[in-house]
Amino acid sequence: MKDVKVPAEFMRKGGTELAPMSTTTDLATAMIYSASSSSVLLCLRTTHYMKRGADISFLSAFPAEKEMLFPPLTFLHPGKDAPEVVTLGARTFFVIDVEPVLP
Repeated sequence: MKDVKVPAEFMRKGGTELAPMSTTTDLATAMIYSASSSSVLLCLRTTHYMKRGADISFLSAFPAEKEMLFPPLTFLHPGKDAPEVVTLGARTFFVIDVEPVLP
């Protein structure tokens, strides 16, 4: 996500995405789409294949982006108390490990 800050409430309680949630398994793609002076990257950690989104790469005009789609109302539960801060040149990425919980 571009030019955003991580709300403290999200780090405590997590949050729900109301719309379908498009993600990628490719870190470079995520960094390109979120590149700004302050970016948030959500690193989705799953323990079982039934907790993962659907691979829709075969439907994409850009299959190399490795798009995974999660359903509406997917809850994201943070795995740590604070994001990991990664700085690359002039760009700062706040990386948050989250566990998706499907509706």
